[in-house]
Amino acid sequence: MSDTADAVVIGSGPNGLVAAAMLARAGWSVTVLERNEVAGGAVASASLTEPGYVHDPFSAFYGLMHFSPVFRELELYRRVRWASFELPAGAMVGPGRSAAVRTDPALTSAALAGIKGEDGAAWTDLYGWWTKVGRRFLNVILNPVGAVGPTLQFVGAAGVRGTIDTTRMSLASAATVARERFTSEEARVLFAAGISHSDVNVNDAASTPGAIALAMVAQSHNMPVPVGGAGRLAEGLVSAVTDAGGRVLTGHEVTRVVVEGKRAVGVETAAGLSVRAKRAVLADAGPPRLFLGLVGAEHLPFSFLAGIRRFRYGSGIFKVDLALDGPAGWDGEDLDRCGVIHVLGDLDNMARTSTQVATGELPDEPMLVVGQPTVADPSRAPDGGHVIWLETHVPPRPKEGAWPQIREQYLERVLDRLDRHAPGLPSRIVGQAVHTPQDLEAANPNLVDGDLGGGSNSLDQQLVFRPVPGWFRYSTPIRGLYLCSASTHPGGGVHGMVGRNCAKRVLRDAVIRRV
Repeated sequence: MSDTADAVVIGSGPNGLVAAAMLARAGWSVTVLERNEVAGGAVASASLTEPGYVHDPFSAFYGLMHFSPVFRELELYRRVRWASFELPAGAMVGPGRSAAVRTDPALTSAALAGIKGEDGAAWTDLYGWWTKVGRRFLNVILNPVGAVGPTLQFVGAAGVRGTIDTTRMSLASAATVARERFTSEEARVLFAAGISHSDVNVNDAASTPGAIALAMVAQSHNMPVPVGGAGRLAEGLVSAVTDAGGRVLTGHEVTRVVVEGKRAVGVETAAGLSVRAKRAVLADAGPPRLFLGLVGAEHLPFSFLAGIRRFRYGSGIFKVDLALDGPAGWDGEDLDRCGVIHVLGDLDNMARTSTQVATGELPDEPMLVVGQPTVADPSRAPDGGHVIWLETHVPPRPKEGAWPQIREQYLERVLDRLDRHAPGLPSRIVGQAVHTPQDLEAANPNLVDGDLGGGSNSLDQQLVFRPVPGWFRYSTPIRGLYLCSASTHPGGGVHGMVGRNCAKRVLRDAVIRRV
């Protein structure tokens, strides 16, 4: 079997689908090839536990997508029905000690002032910075490195002094900035909670942007969920491709990128399909799998191969999905109405936990990121029921033993910690599904070692260093082959900007070649 298209996209994760939609909207013929039977990659929903309960096996909350220009450009506001929360995000220092973002920033400030008076004014000041400068700063981060337009908009809004202050803050550790700005441990942890979504330590240099992004996007854009499950977002992205004339073919695992004369000219699949690419091949895939597996080392320069072999994945995820017969019952003000609750401990525990994971140890007091999608979308459970979406960072290969042998023991540790913050929650469990890092990779080969971020978020793998120093603008040493996965800038998170940035690069290169 053979076919031809202007562009072939390997993988139907959100970045692959966004790139395909943008190319199709530009008038290109586009074919997306997906190994699984359902498109969407790590944007999916499934019945993992009991009948009537709908779970999200991977990603679940989409504040960054709502912030991203992709949301407007692909009209995801009409393709997907969305639900939001009264309290988008919260953080727990311990039982009875919590803070939360509320939909109105004045209410967030008032709640923090109730804990420590000065913290209310500190949040108001931070949100003022966000509305004037910070959202433009995040736009700089999400766009290609060195993009002139977003940078000028940021500098114009910030001025010289604001640019210096923002740069200094972004280079500092999240713990440092949290302690500078806030007095109570509750406010500090609420500010720093975003770090728990990555493999970065709260004490690491340049960890602040990740913290601010979650806190301020939650404040300005909420943490919306698709009504009916994350799979509805995948369907919306697929429709953006097909409505523009593109094709999405599932059940087709790409096994080879065809290279002729140092140029990518097509792909071959395990099912025997060969698709010729007249203009470009885009890969929503991890660098080692793409270059060492699908392309082949013989087609690549030594220096680039050395960089690919140095590419590191981050910590793994231990994922738990729970079906409950009632609300969680959090020991924290209003948290039963909160979308995403971060059970973190204080800043010192956050740092200690990240260090334990990095050294191969299972955390004593793991940081838990706990989602409650049914608070905003009750359609996902039977009447009165709820689903819990929980992830926590772990070493992919713990020193304590192999995951099949220690899985139940660690699940007990996670549920015990949950029980201390939501007393009696384990007694309300009517079904559960547990996935170790190896389980996640088996379900999606891009989630290497259970890393949901497409590679470590450490500073040496950001910006011009991601995925390989010098190759951070989506092109590769193979002409016509582009990387559009979370393994390149700006990295993980379901925002679609890697796909958008890559598609724009492909279109620009096509114009240059035509001139």
